[in-house]
Amino acid sequence: METLDKSEKYDLSFFDITGNCNLRCPFCINDWSAINGSTPVSERTFEKILTLLPLLNSFYLSCYFEPTIHPDFESILKMIPDEHRSKVLFTTNLSKPLSDGVIEQLSKSSFNYINVSLDSLNPAVFEKMRRGARFDVFYDNLRRLTDAFSGSPSAPPLRYITILNKHNIDEIPGLIENCANNYLSTMNELRTFVAMPHIDKGWIADNDITHGRRDKLWSTLSEMPHKWMYVDYDNKTEYDRFFDSLDGLRKKQVYFVPPFIGLRITSAGIVQLSHICIEPKFDINKMDDPYSVFKEILSLHSLDMDRAREIKSLHNEKQGIIKEKDTIIADKDTAIADRDTAIADRDTAICNLTNDKDTLTMEKHALISEKDNLTD
Repeated sequence: METLDKSEKYDLSFFDITGNCNLRCPFCINDWSAINGSTPVSERTFEKILTLLPLLNSFYLSCYFEPTIHPDFESILKMIPDEHRSKVLFTTNLSKPLSDGVIEQLSKSSFNYINVSLDSLNPAVFEKMRRGARFDVFYDNLRRLTDAFSGSPSAPPLRYITILNKHNIDEIPGLIENCANNYLSTMNELRTFVAMPHIDKGWIADNDITHGRRDKLWSTLSEMPHKWMYVDYDNKTEYDRFFDSLDGLRKKQVYFVPPFIGLRITSAGIVQLSHICIEPKFDINKMDDPYSVFKEILSLHSLDMDRAREIKSLHNEKQGIIKEKDTIIADKDTAIADRDTAIADRDTAICNLTNDKDTLTMEKHALISEKDNLTD
């Protein structure tokens, strides 16, 4: 199989080996009222999905759901080819009892990294945030996992994801310190929760924090030596604002292409193209050669990329001309204002000189009159 450059691959693949989760966290982005059943990926489907690995720059083993609840999780881990393990990553709530075999497999996996959801080391707060979890089960998994990872050169880096809220914000500095010193943390990712329509408004009101409280936390964390990052889903970038301003689906599709292209793959083997100007979904189970199909889509997408870059370049050129015009207008307005100020200053000076002249004339006449009186 040919070797592809990074630019010739899909940037991301959002895959889930299950279609369910063992928890029902109150801030979850999944609307569980609209999700029915669970479909663990089958061995046959997973084998077909694995043929896509050469086309991928990264491979999420889980994205929206919990991977460890797959009944054959350990077997799934073993199926991933060694040469592609460095691009594999996943997120887990670590709240299902893990066997020693699973932990050993993970410790030798050579994955890119593993995210662990950890909102608090206070059992009461932890169980309030991770609804359905037991802290003792989580902590036992965490302890055994970090013990195994600390003794394995093939263990993937561990990162921790924390959802900020009123009940854990005072704990964050200590949590980061604890994760770094005791649980092999290479990064702590702090997130805001997304106030989606299905999330209980009462819960949001009870857990939301003010920007001032966040700023105080950032000030504290800036003094710490450990790595952390903040993801604010409400804070839009300049590109986000530009994208939102576009009218019409087609424009949004064209302009969204340049940032990245990905695949969204369900545990049932349904593949949806993400951030690309083609809408259909594909059933990988019905393909004899999934690699060739998605390689061809990549080649077609490259044409769209060229077109999108050209359109975006024209847009940027237009924006540059508008900015230059605005600068010229601003400079002109400034020049006019300066001219008007100069005229006003001149008129004031003339007025002052006129007043001075009139005063001197009056003084002159007074002196002449006084002289005439003296002469008489």
